[in-house]
Amino acid sequence: MDKIVKKDSVEVLYSVEGSGSGLLLIHGTGATHQLWEELSHTLSSHFTVMSPNYGQLGANLRLELDDVVEQHLAVASQEGFEQFHVIGYSLGAEIAAALAAKYPGRVLSLTLVAGWVESDVSVQFQFDLWHKLLISDRTAFAQFLMYTGYSSDYLNRYAIHELLAMADDLAQNLAPEMNHHIELDTRINLRPLLGSITAPTLVIGLTHDRMVPVEQTKELAALISGSQYREIASGHLIVTENGVALLEELLLFLAQVDERLRSVLH
Repeated sequence: MDKIVKKDSVEVLYSVEGSGSGLLLIHGTGATHQLWEELSHTLSSHFTVMSPNYGQLGANLRLELDDVVEQHLAVASQEGFEQFHVIGYSLGAEIAAALAAKYPGRVLSLTLVAGWVESDVSVQFQFDLWHKLLISDRTAFAQFLMYTGYSSDYLNRYAIHELLAMADDLAQNLAPEMNHHIELDTRINLRPLLGSITAPTLVIGLTHDRMVPVEQTKELAALISGSQYREIASGHLIVTENGVALLEELLLFLAQVDERLRSVLH
């Protein structure tokens, strides 16, 4: 079911399904809550799954990390959850980490998939290219996203005409506000926040990730006290490339921290 919550005059669209403990899913750059559709359906057998979009902004406004954190918190509060689990992917991992650092008492567990610590010059250089491609040729940009987002093994499963058709489809489904997402990507710095995270944390790196190299995700794990680290053989776009393995890791970790799920799985 799709709903809306209003936070500081910004309307935030989100989906909610299932029952049980709250579970907040936070998508990454250029996506919407529909990214999680299949995973959300499975997880909703055990949790109340909340999947927000980032709030829409005017063309001249910047997306701020703190604002997006508050928008996601507003979703959980509107659904009646004082405490909840959080899973964030890519830019969503940055938002999830910031939320867990700012509100440690509200986060039951934290899972960060393909996150990074700080947007250094190399990261900014990549996202500057993204922005230029996005405004000049959305289809070429989508093709570049696929090339850097999937592993070579995954791309080689398809014929070239199939990949080009997939790129056309991706270009049509990029979030309208993606330019705001990219601009926020360039300004990420979690270093001052990571020491405040107290929730049980799983960090997942992606072995073939060319957007967020696995070394950056390992650094993220190293800076969160007591965190667990796992790797999955996948490119950055794991929900499509290896969603089955991702779901398995999510359920194994959540079973460690959620008694209801643990009793079901065992």
